[in-house]
Amino acid sequence: MKVLIACISTPGNRYLLDLKSGLSTHAEVVWDADAFWNCQNEFDIIHIHWPEYLSFELESYLYKPTESIPNKIWDKTINCLEYWSKNSKIILTRHNALPHTRKDEQFQKLYKLIYKYTSIVIHFANYSIEQFKQWYPDLEHIKHVVIPHQNYASLPNNSTKQEAREYLNIDKSGKVMIVFGGIKDHEKPLIKKAFNAIPDKNKVLLAPGWKILRRKISYIRLRECVWNFEVWMAKNNNRFRTNLGFIKEEDAHYYLNAADFLFIPRTSELNSGNITLGFTFGLVVVGTDTADIGEILKETGNPTFTVGNSKSVANAIKKAFELTLLNHGQNNKNYALNYWDVKTISKQYHDQIQNLLES
Repeated sequence: MKVLIACISTPGNRYLLDLKSGLSTHAEVVWDADAFWNCQNEFDIIHIHWPEYLSFELESYLYKPTESIPNKIWDKTINCLEYWSKNSKIILTRHNALPHTRKDEQFQKLYKLIYKYTSIVIHFANYSIEQFKQWYPDLEHIKHVVIPHQNYASLPNNSTKQEAREYLNIDKSGKVMIVFGGIKDHEKPLIKKAFNAIPDKNKVLLAPGWKILRRKISYIRLRECVWNFEVWMAKNNNRFRTNLGFIKEEDAHYYLNAADFLFIPRTSELNSGNITLGFTFGLVVVGTDTADIGEILKETGNPTFTVGNSKSVANAIKKAFELTLLNHGQNNKNYALNYWDVKTISKQYHDQIQNLLES
């Protein structure tokens, strides 16, 4: 069995690195976007993850909101999908309903085009299946399967909570909330609301992906002075740890192990890998009560909140600390290690692929 992971090279994508490693125990696995477009090598399975990451050219249009994808790209995409649908089977893991940065007609069209040629869509939870069937009622040929997001046990985890807090210079008795990954501007008010709901003055927000935007000041020297001052202020604010830049994989454990709980500010997205990340590091995770995020958190006994309801957010934060004291974070970790390990998840993929090829 030969599987092609059709996705542009993203060396820091731990999800694909681990999945490729796990699948490689069952099949020959190649991760190469160019092979998808070359339409030459023989593959039994074409595994697509993010349609917008099939090529760097497609990805570039995520950041050109007023530009349409050229006809030559549409033609090439259709030709390749036609080729692979005749010579192999196409499966897709549905990470997103649509791209985070561009959800207009162009990318709606791209997603539906690829689904037309897809035999199996893998979802992280049942909510995604129901949403898919509502959005694409005409695509009845697709088989839908739930296979969870595998854990992040392959990440370094070399610190205790005490060691992590000493490394980051955080008081051992402080209440620490972490928001991991990139943070969008519209998510910042929700993060502040959640942080303010922590009923303790000795509290710390770890938000390495929170970037300070440069102020729109016409005089360039003044603009740079203001920028440098604000960066300095951020770096010296022990309560509000933001603008930290990229966190290396080998250092991520310090931030995760220093936290009491992980907060997910995504309110309009289908999934978040931060659920799995938080679980892997033994944290209680708080997120919205909708989409796959809400379904998974509710099923595992973690706090959820209703978008737009401040009281609901405050209650979820309160519940997070109660669950932390009850050692629910360890329950989450056990769940992730027992049910979301790479070996188990890759075996589920293999079984679905095998059944597809035999049908």
